[in-house]
Order: sequence, then structure tokens, then C-alpha cells
Amino acid sequence: MTATIKLELSDELIEALRATGEIKINITGGTSGQGGGGGADEPRAGSWPAKILAWAEKRKRPFGAPDIVKRFKLSRAHASMELSKLANGGYPIRRVSRGVYEFAG
Repeated sequence: MTATIKLELSDELIEALRATGEIKINITGGTSGQGGGGGADEPRAGSWPAKILAWAEKRKRPFGAPDIVKRFKLSRAHASMELSKLANGGYPIRRVSRGVYEFAG
């Protein structure tokens, strides 16, 4: 896949960029599981988010990081980070309360 971006910059901005001698581009948003963390439809197959989503879809009750730790043998910090990423990244996991999540699909 090839991405193309067209930018139109004003003359003043071009001169300012030349004066600093440095250009830095940050890419936000994105596609399934690749950088940015915005609005992906499906995580990459076999990834932790994909495994957690599949498990959460089958589970009919709320869950938290301790459930993920027990099921997938992850550290508590890693489980918490994955849940937070799923809840905030446009996936069908929603935060019910502090430390409690549920599948909302």
C-alpha cells in the first residue's frame, strides 16, 4: 500500500522552516494497530488486542486487568495498558467504571 499526502504551505511558513533548518512530522490516527491509536476497525490478527477482543466478545460479563492477567498470563501493567488502548482506540470495548470494562459490540 502506498500513501500519498499533498501539502500546500504558504511562503511565510516555508521561509520559517528553512530558517529553523528542521522539519518534524508526526503522524497521528491511523489504521489497525499501527501507531497513533485512532479509530482502527480491526487490530492485526494474532496481536494482543485481537486476542483480548475475541475473548471479550465471548465473555458475557464485565472484566478487568486481573481477568486478562489470569487468562493471557500478561503482567498487570501490560493488561491494563492493552485494556486502556482498546477502550480509547475506537474498538468495541468500553470502560464501565474504574478498572471495569465490557464488550460493547
